[in-house]
Amino acid sequence: MSARRIAAWAVAVIMVGACGSAGSVAGGARPSPSGPQPTLTPPQLATYDAQLLSDLKAIDFQVFETDIMVGRYVMRNGGLDYDKKSFGVDYSGLVIDEWKAMAFNPDSGKCSTQYPQYTWNCSYLATSPRGHRIYASPSGGLKGYPPDLADVYVELATTVMNLKGATGNVPSLGDLEMMVDALNPVTPEEAVRRNQRARDNTQYLLDTAAGRVDFKTYVPTAPLQNFALDRKILDNPSDPMHPYLYLHFARVAIGNQAFEFTVDEFRDDVPLSAAHCGIYSPEIRLEERCAPWFTTARGVAVFASYSSTLFDRSPTRIVIHYSASIHGVTRAEMEPFVDSFAQVAATTIGPPTTATS
Repeated sequence: MSARRIAAWAVAVIMVGACGSAGSVAGGARPSPSGPQPTLTPPQLATYDAQLLSDLKAIDFQVFETDIMVGRYVMRNGGLDYDKKSFGVDYSGLVIDEWKAMAFNPDSGKCSTQYPQYTWNCSYLATSPRGHRIYASPSGGLKGYPPDLADVYVELATTVMNLKGATGNVPSLGDLEMMVDALNPVTPEEAVRRNQRARDNTQYLLDTAAGRVDFKTYVPTAPLQNFALDRKILDNPSDPMHPYLYLHFARVAIGNQAFEFTVDEFRDDVPLSAAHCGIYSPEIRLEERCAPWFTTARGVAVFASYSSTLFDRSPTRIVIHYSASIHGVTRAEMEPFVDSFAQVAATTIGPPTTATS
């Protein structure tokens, strides 16, 4: 969302607070300019926001949030857990849980949680540029293992934050330091208003996804076995500023055979080879080994990993999450499917809100 759009939205929220029904008087007259102006109050909010505002006013710890976008991390929503003991903020690729610090003493080798009876192994990781000490759990939770950058802790004032990588993403130490230093205290009213802005921004990013696609998009015109293409989506929950194409194929289950598979298309400027298989998916940033499988009649080099079939239409990487080793698909079945991928304009592919409605 542009700065102008966000600013205009913020002004609209303020104007609703100043001129909404809670501030009107009989006959439609405006309230006196010298009188108190209504601010964000439950009658002017959606049901969820009104409840969140009430709940946030009742908790006994400070809530922290960042701007709507910090680096590549875009805020989606924030809210309290079911028993009101922690506050969670959901960002693309990162989740932050916050709770009241109770005897938080990570130098003891343990990081406490919102439940005092539970603690986790942790150790000092780094100090951010603004002087915040960051602690990390060991990988696998076992002492002596390398630090897990997808599970770190920091204490701000009397609030503890647990930063976790989301959807298979492991943040870098630089990203963690950036996010920790961007956290600032917010009032309940500010938290609710930021939620509203985040939802508006998320919808805007979905609606304009095609304009940010920086690769060629392809859709197959031939079938693979008896699967049918039923969804085409431009989306990336982990990095909404860089959407990828998600294709979903479904069929009726036959015995214990797969009843669906997906295809991801995204940019990768390094050509496929046994030395470079790329990431598993833009949303789940795992890497697999791959090896040449065959070259199609049209000259497309096809590679195979344990769980996927991969090929390039530069600069596009196409990953078919369907494999010879797991699903028993043969070259004779896969080759015409690969060669049938035809380029289409990204603008012809809908965002999730239209593709799944």
